[in-house]
Amino acid sequence: MKKILTAILLFASIIGYSQQFAKNISKSNEDIVNPKKMNDPKTWINRAELMRKIYAEPTSKVLDVMREDQLQLFLRGEQQVSTKNVVVDEKEYKVVEYADKELYVNTDGMVEVTRTTKTEIDNPLEKAFEAYVKASELGGDAKKIGEGLDALNVAFTKYAFGEYYAGNYVATIDGFKKAVECSSHPTVGRIDTGIIYNVGFIAMRISDYKTAEEYYKKAAEYNYQEGDIYTSIYNAVRSQGTKNDTVRAGALLMEAYQKYPENLNVLATLVNHYLGIGEDPKIILPILHDAQNAAEGQNNASLYYVEGNLHMQLKDEESAIKAYEKAIEIDPEGANAYYMLGTLYFNRGVNIFNDANDKTGKEYDAAVEVSNVEFKKSIEPLEKAFKINPEERAFADALRSVYFRFRAESPDMQANYEKYKAICDKLE
Repeated sequence: MKKILTAILLFASIIGYSQQFAKNISKSNEDIVNPKKMNDPKTWINRAELMRKIYAEPTSKVLDVMREDQLQLFLRGEQQVSTKNVVVDEKEYKVVEYADKELYVNTDGMVEVTRTTKTEIDNPLEKAFEAYVKASELGGDAKKIGEGLDALNVAFTKYAFGEYYAGNYVATIDGFKKAVECSSHPTVGRIDTGIIYNVGFIAMRISDYKTAEEYYKKAAEYNYQEGDIYTSIYNAVRSQGTKNDTVRAGALLMEAYQKYPENLNVLATLVNHYLGIGEDPKIILPILHDAQNAAEGQNNASLYYVEGNLHMQLKDEESAIKAYEKAIEIDPEGANAYYMLGTLYFNRGVNIFNDANDKTGKEYDAAVEVSNVEFKKSIEPLEKAFKINPEERAFADALRSVYFRFRAESPDMQANYEKYKAICDKLE
């Protein structure tokens, strides 16, 4: 009987609270059209604070640090509607749903994120923001308005994260945008660069590349992430897809390169951009060398692998060999560098052999012997490439080709030829 009575009392208090909100909303709606009150800043400040309370009410009893097993105690009288499991950014959560909210519980049993799903009035945060702006326009107490907008910034950010976890990315962007408007209002005067960046980040996720570009550029204006932000701007601009966007993206990177000449992310992105558009290797190499200097001590083998490929385009084989060997030194498990080095030697052998066809007698024999030296140089790096990645048919095919040339030389060469021929057939 006591439990039933307690539940009735709790239910009655909830109903009473809802009725009080309805009464306050009605009064506020009357005040903002009342000629005697509508131009009083306090009318709008009071309205804004009411709207903030309305939004906060559903999760007001959920502590910042709360375990799932505490919910029944703190949310007495509220019934769970359902539960479900979701994955957000590769993390698992149990979503506990109530009539007016969702609570995201992590695998440690802690409530990590709250999401308000129902309030006494639609869009209370938007209405609160409009009211604070109106109060400011009417010359209201700047300190009180600033404090209110600061609190509203937190509320919009909380709203945005809740919508993000629910997968509502457009609403997430809207929430973050409003949070930025709150903090950048003259009565607050704060620039939340992290939130500005978040707008761009989420916009990229939903392929809204123009919004992403706009907000990444805003973040760059305040030197957020320093040069690194330009790689995000580049991706947003390039993703817009036109030829002009590609040109714009490259120009932005060059601007960033001039401003941050030692930023590895900018340098690497610029190199990849030039590679993608087929720029003259002679233009790319100096930038690549800057990137290598910036990456010194970071064991970035790819920068030397790319250098090797550029030297190959310039037909500078000796420089290419040095670059591939440097890549292998940095990363002995980098199969592609071994493969390219082996391919370089093999192709060198082919070229020498083809030139030998114009020779006769001893000159021909000597040229063939030199070509065989190059062919055999290719075997070791190609074998290492295949050992690292035995599922790559190109590696097996290269070995099949080189052993084919020497299959009559010895039983081992014949066996290796047959081995890699069988592997190529299997991998087709």
